[in-house]
Amino acid sequence: MADRNLIGRCGLYCGACVIYRAYKDDGDYLRRIDEHFRCPPEKVRCGGCMALTPDCWGYDYEIVQCLRNKGLIPVFNAANMRRILARSLEN
Repeated sequence: MADRNLIGRCGLYCGACVIYRAYKDDGDYLRRIDEHFRCPPEKVRCGGCMALTPDCWGYDYEIVQCLRNKGLIPVFNAANMRRILARSLEN
């Protein structure tokens, strides 16, 4: 089974995200992120969108804040989707 922590909130797969890859792969890529975003390597932390903590790079990302404020999370499977839709129709 795939790692659900890598289900991106922005619509991407976290394994393809430059920040996630820089954090996981370390090395030269992390230094390039530092140069491009002017963010020190020790601040580039990410375990995937579904495992965000206040220390993660994307914790205050605009899309994440919007989803959090609306109480929304990505839907993992069809059964979960049906349950969420049924609940929303009841309201």
